[in-house]
Amino acid sequence: MILDLLDLKRRGLTEESFYFEYSPESEIQTDIPEVNLQLPIRINGQITLIGEHSAIIDAEINFSLCGECNRCLKVATKKYQVEISEEVDESSENYKVVNDKIDFGKIVYDAIIINMPIQFLCKEDCKGICMGCGVNLNDAECKCNNKESK
Repeated sequence: MILDLLDLKRRGLTEESFYFEYSPESEIQTDIPEVNLQLPIRINGQITLIGEHSAIIDAEINFSLCGECNRCLKVATKKYQVEISEEVDESSENYKVVNDKIDFGKIVYDAIIINMPIQFLCKEDCKGICMGCGVNLNDAECKCNNKESK
């Protein structure tokens, strides 16, 4: 996914809004077992030229994860939203402008990896599974009165 600064300049623009539905060529792996990134990733943003070969990219990245909850093992899908603001130019350490083009896919990849949760929960207050009777405590009360489960 390439953003082209020269194309903006040719059209006489200094800024432009954009929207992408992005499916990377290589799969973005999560570090959470049994949890996968759902495609496409949705990106809504704006690029603003701030110099001859430089720009600021402000964007909202929306992605979903689907998999087993780490506490109750119920399959769930959760949506995540990440806001980014990146200044890019020919001398940037992280995201360089090369031939008036920006590899926006790398910016999106990094934003998702940095904002990936450490654990995947079906909901923030998931109660998990009773270690005594195995009931999902989100759906029913413990049947064994196991004090460790409460």
